Amino acid sequence: MTRFPGQIRAQEPAPAARPLLSVRGLTVDFDGPRRRIWGPPSKIRVLEDINFDLAPGETLGLVGESGSGKSTLGRAVLRRLPLADGRIVFDGRDITHLPAAGRRKLARDMQMVFQDPYTSLNPRMRVLDLVAEPLIVHGLASGPEEARDRVADLLRLVNLPPENIDRFPHGFSGGQRQRIGIARALALRPKLIIADEPVSALDVSVRAQVVNLMQDLQAELGISYLFVAHDLSVVRHISDRIAILHRGRMVEMADCDTIYDRPAHPYTSTLLQAVPEPDPRHRRGTPTAPPPAPRMGELALEGGCCRYSRSCGKAVGRCRSEAPPFARSGKDRWVACWEA
Repeated sequence: MTRFPGQIRAQEPAPAARPLLSVRGLTVDFDGPRRRIWGPPSKIRVLEDINFDLAPGETLGLVGESGSGKSTLGRAVLRRLPLADGRIVFDGRDITHLPAAGRRKLARDMQMVFQDPYTSLNPRMRVLDLVAEPLIVHGLASGPEEARDRVADLLRLVNLPPENIDRFPHGFSGGQRQRIGIARALALRPKLIIADEPVSALDVSVRAQVVNLMQDLQAELGISYLFVAHDLSVVRHISDRIAILHRGRMVEMADCDTIYDRPAHPYTSTLLQAVPEPDPRHRRGTPTAPPPAPRMGELALEGGCCRYSRSCGKAVGRCRSEAPPFARSGKDRWVACWEA
């Protein structure tokens, strides 16, 4: 499978083949508290200058701690959030400023699998109604009964007996419910699926089944995945490349083996050291302390230095005076670190 490294705005060589998804300089702001009672809300930057490419049939894993911006990035790519800056190109088409009608059409090619299978399915709807709903909304079926055969085929595709088509979600286990959610996402035959921690709410014994199912579907249908997760073992199993997010910024991106065997950024090393190892002799060195959380008023000062400069053992004078760009380091690695 061909892998395409992400690009930063200063370096944009033509890729060997057109990527399915291309993100450049993506920045998202949320409204914060008002400085005055009737004044405008302040802006909180939750994603800043995100850049990557996703090839057809490729899986890019997004990894980071809670609050790093992983789910927000997925929603922004789906155009469910306004952008403060940046550009998104999907299948050769600029979708940065799509109107509502355009976003609805875009849903046929971009779908989402949600984190919690217990709340993402309407408990009052049968499996037939849940999976047929996208087909009805997009005019591919006039009603659930017309879509029954198509829904039955989708259930077989995700390894669920079609006899369950008239049951309600409460009659299924968590893993079965997630399979129903995957079937619903596949109903329109999308080119890209954004999976927002699709196995984190499942039992450990079921996670491998769902991940293997997603890989089988990718091999059969040629789907691309943007796979959001914090379980590093799952990410390594399913991903072709991995991008590391830290507090709204991408700090490292490379193929799986490079990230796991030779991490370049101190935050990546910290994440890998947090993975439990059955044999203590296989631990990846001495754990590195994460950077302390900034106090109110310190966020503005961080723009002029590396966020890890206060806790990184490799930090030099430049790290404390200038923020490193997210740039190429070697052949297939991108990292935001002066010492990488």
